[in-house]
Amino acid sequence: MSIPQIAAWAVVAGAFVALTIVVHRGGSAILQANLVLVTSAALVFGITNQWMALALYGVSILLVLGTWRLGKTRAWWAWIVLIMLVLIGSKLPTTLGANTNGAAETAVVWLGFSYLAFRLIHITVESHAGRIRAITLRETLIYALHPASLLSGPIDRIQKSAVSQREPATLEDVHQGLWRIIGGAVLKFVIANPLFSFISVNDMARNPDRPTYVAWIWLIAYSFYLLADFSAYTSIAIGFGRVAGLILPENFHRPYLAPSISVFWQRWHITLSTWVRDYIFFPLARSLRTRLGNRGRAGIQFVCHLATMGAVGLWHGLNPGFLIWGLWHGLGLFVHGQLAPHLPRAGSSHPFVAGFRTLLSIGATYFFVMLGWVFFASDLPTALRIFARLFGVG
Repeated sequence: MSIPQIAAWAVVAGAFVALTIVVHRGGSAILQANLVLVTSAALVFGITNQWMALALYGVSILLVLGTWRLGKTRAWWAWIVLIMLVLIGSKLPTTLGANTNGAAETAVVWLGFSYLAFRLIHITVESHAGRIRAITLRETLIYALHPASLLSGPIDRIQKSAVSQREPATLEDVHQGLWRIIGGAVLKFVIANPLFSFISVNDMARNPDRPTYVAWIWLIAYSFYLLADFSAYTSIAIGFGRVAGLILPENFHRPYLAPSISVFWQRWHITLSTWVRDYIFFPLARSLRTRLGNRGRAGIQFVCHLATMGAVGLWHGLNPGFLIWGLWHGLGLFVHGQLAPHLPRAGSSHPFVAGFRTLLSIGATYFFVMLGWVFFASDLPTALRIFARLFGVG
């Protein structure tokens, strides 16, 4: 991207943020909701430059309206099934594109629908359970389609979102939000993009027969690229929401310093992990325990972890690589859950020994997570070849 293009984008983004600040600090409820619809539509079309993507965004609006109307009716479960079917359908173009010549270039990505679908399911479940009251259409539209969180999350909860909408942005919000946007931009252009350039030159997913030392450097760079890139987008989203008076939750908290795989998932994509915990893991565990009682406790944990993390994998894309990546983490969570009660408790050893053990735990957790990214980055046959190269086989 040339300097004039960067300058043009900066001017447009600055005007966009300024308009949002003005409207959200003094605009009427109708104006705020309309601004969200228009700016999100402009964002979708600006990124894709395709009218089909804009039409799909129109379908997203209809689904939001349907959720607001049908969430409290007897058809709530059928509505969730419909949303899930649409979510699967939204991923088919890119899935088919991975297996057909040229299809990946022409397939339209339904921007933001992975996040939107989970928000709509959240609204439907909570409305049916009676835990959502007095949520207006305006609050629902802003929660579901706000341009700050449409494309990259976080997957916040509508109760907290509605509360933050009722509190106009202060000058302190604007100040902190702008700093988050700047910080996210620096993280993206100074760290993530150079890492991506290195990864592109030494891409093991395209050429898995590179030397072993290149494979390890590539994998380490890829792991930090994912963190930097996703954290950058999330920081920009949180900052943009903040200047608009919308408080979005944090999504990352030093995940590569986690001392266990369970703590990692409390720090990585936090809103996604809490969503699947609340709407997949806990309901499935309760259902199995109701049927089986205390029998097969380990088996229940095994099934719940693999089903939950398998769903997380498929949420990223309908291909075996993402599924194996999810099952990899599900297996890690299960094994840690079985071993955790037998591990030494924190503070039971000498501080030096405890600190050394913590460092080993952090290193082991990062190593496990890093190896899992191999499945995330490539198809299954290529991932197996990369694993062979990493450990000097073949």
